[in-house]
Formats: sequence, structure tokens, C-alpha cells
Amino acid sequence: KFENHPEKYLSWWGFQTLPEVIETDESFVQFITGKGGVIDYWMGLGASGFRLDVADELPDCFIKQIRCAVKRNGGVLYGEVWEDASNKVSYGEQRAFLYGEELDSVMNYPFLNAIHSFVKGGSGVSFMQEVLTICENYPKETLDCLMNLLSTHDTERVLTALAGEESLSRGREWQAVQKMSESEIEKGAKLLKLASTLLYTLPGVPCVYYGDEILTQGYRDPFNRKSFDWSRVNEQNEMLSWYKTLGKIRNACPALMSGEFLPVQWEKDFVSYLRVCEEGEIFVVVNPSENVQNIWLLPGWKDDVTIIGNE
Repeated sequence: KFENHPEKYLSWWGFQTLPEVIETDESFVQFITGKGGVIDYWMGLGASGFRLDVADELPDCFIKQIRCAVKRNGGVLYGEVWEDASNKVSYGEQRAFLYGEELDSVMNYPFLNAIHSFVKGGSGVSFMQEVLTICENYPKETLDCLMNLLSTHDTERVLTALAGEESLSRGREWQAVQKMSESEIEKGAKLLKLASTLLYTLPGVPCVYYGDEILTQGYRDPFNRKSFDWSRVNEQNEMLSWYKTLGKIRNACPALMSGEFLPVQWEKDFVSYLRVCEEGEIFVVVNPSENVQNIWLLPGWKDDVTIIGNE
């Protein structure tokens, strides 16, 4: 989209490295999605699929053609959608992201928001309502491969979001010099254990933003994009060990891969739910409060319960 060829062209949000293109132009579509095009090239080098940035700014017809190119290479197609993708409206139009002809799944910001709010003291009732809304609105194929997240390159680090001072509308100068206190880090670590338990046991695929597992802190871009601190990777890192434990549990439990999500209790202070499949089941209880809770156990469970974590 040139204003004055070839020097001056329109760019996404004014970033000159991101020129705007006409996604319906046939020559451009073929360049990206045609045989031997961009998608074929990168998947031929080993890429397993693509995540489409700002998917709601791409035309449905273009996403459909991207999907065809990705699928002929045996890949998966994700989209960046911050809201409920099943009823997303952008630029006045209802989007068709999850009708089986476009995206396989999306980044799961609704779960991110629900998890953050709940472990910071929000209502378990509200949490369960938000989770069930996505579970009911999304096709199971989409639900099983959702990108579940606690923080991303577009959000504050989860540790900072859970226990740091709120940034509100403060600018980069303030964000750049902020460091969490030891008490804030300790509180954040406890809450992160709960949040990551939800991340690994709710429907979808747990996606860890590098560094969250070693308690990296930081406010918004660019402070959430620090390089990985390899000095913190050791056997004494409690949070890293916790994440490894969650990974082992998920890998050993088929119900967490594609099992049904069955809510059991949802109260003001805590929630419990089952993930169930033919091969087995797992029962999850998360209590962010200081209160002792009365947990409902199914018949026969009393002498057959293993507790992992007591935070």
C-alpha cells in the first residue's frame, strides 16, 4: 500500500518494518500460500505450523488459504485472538475462526485472565463460569489444543502480575526501575504454583513463556522480554522442579491430554474439577485462600488420594 512508490508506504501501527499489504491480492496470496511459497519453504525446513499474529486483522479468505497450505504440509495453525474466538467480531464482522476452515485453535487469553484473577483472591464461582464459557463455546478439537498461557510477550510476567505493584498507567521510566521485594517474590511464587497447576490441568496445552519457570519478573514490553537467566537453572530451583513435576504428571495422565472437563465444586474461595477419559481420571483442587475447605470426594476415594503440593 504505497503512498509514494517506492519510498513511502503504509505500515501497521506506523512500524516501518511491518508494511501493510493487500492480503486479497492474488500474487501476494500465491507468494505466501502457493506451491513453493513461504509456508511450503518454512515447513520444508521443519516448522510444525504457524501462529498468526493479530489474526482479526487478516481476512477470512486469506486465513482459509493459509490453512490449506499448512494442512498440505501436515501442520497446525494457531491465531492470536484475545477474546472468545467463537463469537469474535472485528471491524463490524462476525469472524469464522473456529468453523473448521480456518484456525485449529487460538491463544487462550480468557483462561489467562481467569487464572490470574482467581489465584489473586477472586471468586471461584466467577473462575468456573469463565472456564465453562470457553469449554461450551469451543469445538472439542479446538479446546484440546488451546494455547494455555500465564504470561506472554504482550503481557506482564506472571510473577509480577500476581504479586508485584500494579503498573496501572505508569510509563516505561517507572517500569524500568521496579524490582519486586523478597516478600513479594515469595508470595508470587506461592500463587504461581497454584496458577501453573491450573495451567497444566485445564483443557488445552500448557505453554510456558520462557523464564516463568525460574521466577523471571518484569512489566510490559520490553521489560517482559529479558534474556533467560541460565544461572538460575539448577536442582535447587524449587519453581523449576515444580514445573518439571507438573510436566511429568501431564505426560503420565491421558485425561489431561483430551479428557472431559467436569466441574465438581466451585465456591467463593476454591474450585475442584475432574478430567476424565477411558484410560483414567485426575481430580484437581485449588484453594488460593487461607481457609480450610470441605472437599467432596467421590465414593471409594477416601483411602486412595495422593496429595501433590500443599500450597
